[in-house]
Amino acid sequence: ITERVITQLDGFYKGNNWVTESLEKRIFSVASEKALIKLDDYGHSVAQLVLHMNAWRNFVLQKLEGNDGFDIEDNSDSDWPPTSDWDRIKKDFESCHQRLIDAIKKFPVEQLHSTVPGRKYSYLFLINGIIEHDYYHYGQIGSVMAALKRTGNG
Repeated sequence: ITERVITQLDGFYKGNNWVTESLEKRIFSVASEKALIKLDDYGHSVAQLVLHMNAWRNFVLQKLEGNDGFDIEDNSDSDWPPTSDWDRIKKDFESCHQRLIDAIKKFPVEQLHSTVPGRKYSYLFLINGIIEHDYYHYGQIGSVMAALKRTGNG
């Protein structure tokens, strides 16, 4: 089970999956001036989407590492952190990805079906959820990037 979820998560990140480009390539190919642009018809900039993804990846990481009290309130600054330096955002995303992979490797397989403290689902459900969450926002990033090109900003 552990190897399967790591393969899914890391494969999506690095490009060994079914989508046309890796999550890593999609994020790291965006120039700083474009990542921070928020178009009127789109809810978030690329940078905001990556910060949000990282916030929830960090949530999973905290739970896997035993930080039972850690939580994120929907639609708060912890859920949608304020946009900052794009280079820092990318470095933090890369670092959190590796820490998440390491935490999954270390997490006891016999506890994967245990309930996450403060939630009504298992650790395995949580890990699978972050993969789904990443794919969802991957699509949104692609939509924002396409819109930036259409508007002459890309």
